Amino acid sequence: MNAHLTLASSRNAHPERGSALIVGMILLLLMSVISLTSLKAIRTDERLAGNLQDRYLAFQAAEAALRAAEELLERPALPSFQTTTGFYHFLADDVPAPVTLNIENAKVYEATLTGVSQPPRYMIEQMEAGVEEGGSLVVGTRYVGERRNSFRITALGFGGSPTTRVVLQSTFRR
Repeated sequence: MNAHLTLASSRNAHPERGSALIVGMILLLLMSVISLTSLKAIRTDERLAGNLQDRYLAFQAAEAALRAAEELLERPALPSFQTTTGFYHFLADDVPAPVTLNIENAKVYEATLTGVSQPPRYMIEQMEAGVEEGGSLVVGTRYVGERRNSFRITALGFGGSPTTRVVLQSTFRR
């Protein structure tokens, strides 16, 4: 009987109220919220990295089209800027906006590029011929050379997604 009294009195001396369980549940909830927040941040970072890679791909495609147009202008004979698709005179009324370049109004880059949704396109505008100034080392003297043709090249590149677009322009003189 003595043992029974001791066991009963020790139970009543420190009554448990379940506070450890509640504290444990709150800590578990906090850890879950922190892990879900970090998972969401990781997913956002992955999306940003994917979009940035897609933009770089579009930039490289536009750069390739720009270089192809420059190589075309380095040839001895130029195509007609009156009748050829993708070649315009700067005073023409039908020069398209850079973002609206398509197969009907621009020249399509002919080489194969992997990873892009569409091949890049470019157009070349023949600008007014100008005279380059400078070149003289004598103060107050201007060296006037021959009139040179200048061209504005506009290239439109696409990334892996057709909605990712990059427009590049350069000026070329010959």
